[in-house]
Amino acid sequence: MSKITVGIPTIIRKSLTKTLEALMNQKEDDFDVLITYKGNLTREIEEYEKKLNIKFIRQESGFFEDALELILKNAKGKILLTTDDDAIPNENWIKDHVKFHDENKKAGIVSGEIEGRMWINYPNELKKKFEGTTYMEEYNGTFKDYVAYLTKTGLSIDRDERRYGLSLAIAGVNMSIKREVYTNCKVIKYSLRGSYNETLLALQAIKMGYSSVKAKIGLVSHLDTNSLSRPKVYDFSLKIEKFTLPYAVNFIFPLDIQLLEEFKEKIGGEARIGIDLAVKGIKESLKPEEFRRELGRTIEALYSKRRHNRN
Repeated sequence: MSKITVGIPTIIRKSLTKTLEALMNQKEDDFDVLITYKGNLTREIEEYEKKLNIKFIRQESGFFEDALELILKNAKGKILLTTDDDAIPNENWIKDHVKFHDENKKAGIVSGEIEGRMWINYPNELKKKFEGTTYMEEYNGTFKDYVAYLTKTGLSIDRDERRYGLSLAIAGVNMSIKREVYTNCKVIKYSLRGSYNETLLALQAIKMGYSSVKAKIGLVSHLDTNSLSRPKVYDFSLKIEKFTLPYAVNFIFPLDIQLLEEFKEKIGGEARIGIDLAVKGIKESLKPEEFRRELGRTIEALYSKRRHNRN
């Protein structure tokens, strides 16, 4: 068994070759690579089987969360690292994560240093407006020392976006998880874009008694490409999805639905639409797959309305 498994979900973009080249240059060589993919493997990508210990798994259906589930189920390493198909880890990436886990036994999930454009954490907009209210309080005492923490309303909020330390601001482009954690994590397949999939893994790690950490290790350069979670132009549907997080959080840390409904009445726009969907999903005990369909129907209806208004 390899010490490390590196998981990469992909739709076989050209940029994947740069990611694989970076893995060939790692200073740690005891690792295997697990690639879940949609589309057709190209001969260029298949050639890397001669250079790296790669296992390819075709993703027959679903979205990003389904790809992540395949990675978690098929990983074998004592530590699972993940990155994107448009990212370039530095040569110490694997080595740095291994060392950090060796030295921090209670760190269940770790996010390293990232260079490049990041996704926007839209709930931070509400933090500015509702700071000091119950809605923005930590879910419980566990999150008092977290620089990115869980609120009583089930949102992930940043106290300081620049800081390292205990954090829910985990990024899958540079993430590592101990085997004891990832083998016991459930992927909640509720979204269309994979929003907060890392945060939900972090919350499960915390519930197991581990910590979630953002550390200044293993730099990864994230190429400035357009993606589902990092569109180059504003996308109202992504913002709506970000605010549905309380629905998924409720599976891990049960929420006060009355407080969430009260909070919903004080906000508007995409935030209200997302939280309204979360409330509906919780109250109606929707399964994640059912919630995903409801999210899709809501967004499609809004797109249709906007198209109609433009005509």
